[in-house]
Amino acid sequence: MKHDLPSFAVLIDADNVRLDSISPILEEITRHARVTVRRVYGDFTSQNLAAWKVKLAEHAIHPIQQYRNTIGKNASDSALIIDAMDLLHSRRFEGFCLVSSDSDFTRLATRIREDGLVVYGFGEKKVPKAFVNACDRYIYVENLVEAPLPEQGANGGGEAPAKATIDEKEAAIIVAEACDASPQLKPPVDTPIAAGTPPQTFKPPALAANLLLRAYTNVADEQGWAMLSQMSTYIHANHSDFDPRTYGCAKFIDLVQKSVAFELVQRPCKNGHSYFCRPVNAQRPPASNAQKSKDSGANGYRAALVQAVSAATAANGWAPVGMIGQKLKGLGRTVKESGHSTLTEALKATGAFEMRGSGAARYFRVKGPAGRGVQ
Repeated sequence: MKHDLPSFAVLIDADNVRLDSISPILEEITRHARVTVRRVYGDFTSQNLAAWKVKLAEHAIHPIQQYRNTIGKNASDSALIIDAMDLLHSRRFEGFCLVSSDSDFTRLATRIREDGLVVYGFGEKKVPKAFVNACDRYIYVENLVEAPLPEQGANGGGEAPAKATIDEKEAAIIVAEACDASPQLKPPVDTPIAAGTPPQTFKPPALAANLLLRAYTNVADEQGWAMLSQMSTYIHANHSDFDPRTYGCAKFIDLVQKSVAFELVQRPCKNGHSYFCRPVNAQRPPASNAQKSKDSGANGYRAALVQAVSAATAANGWAPVGMIGQKLKGLGRTVKESGHSTLTEALKATGAFEMRGSGAARYFRVKGPAGRGVQ
């Protein structure tokens, strides 16, 4: 039986992972891979790991018991590393998931990657950066576990909810630094926060503006547009712990929108449409000589459409859409230049034409002089 998803082995360090995070971690892994090996390492005779029994049965995780023969020594780490190398040399897997916040697995992660396999790491935000950078992707469990909102008066004293990790002033400073680094980017207008709004427990999306801008600069095309998927790939390649959920956003596109640093459009790309962005108020790149010759005149492409419709107009005063396309091609223009997928959409978007019919039997004609906008 052939599977579409790659085969992964999940190795869990029970001493360095939150028990309540196992379920969301496994759900996150199954988005990217098919888990064929699930093992957890620790001394399950100790009081600290006694609660693991329920989770092991719930998720079919195989426990690897390691007794602590010496106080202060963690034998489960060694057992995990030995098993990981055995599984690596079996050549049955395309990637590994190391669930731990322990930097002792840094070398293990780099060794697995040296064999060309993918390494996903899962742990708490306290994890040392060395382990984070050794993984292809490192996902913080705080982004996976939903923290319940504090109840008013739960302790009888009506304690205030926890303060946000970073306040709005700090976010504004970082956005200002991003603007200073690139004159193309202007700071967003401050939006007043409604009274009674609970404070955020995640980083404000504005804090990601600098990171997004650096990614944009490296993947933008000659017209100044950057494809969102390329930006996301670039950021993940250079920041393995990047996650839009850190900023309270479910997807990368949500983070770009909420950063208020980019304008977002959907444009034709290959056989479909993709999202592109560029900094707000960005300076447009100078047009090439060929483009300048095309855009000479008051209305550029719109004028070419009017000219094509006029040339294709029959005795009844209407121009068939097929003939309009031929005339437009004869003028050296294409539908792709309009940013629309079909000629009909390009004609309708100008607002300069009347239309009748449907499908291939569509006809157009130029509106009155006021609507043409072409002399």
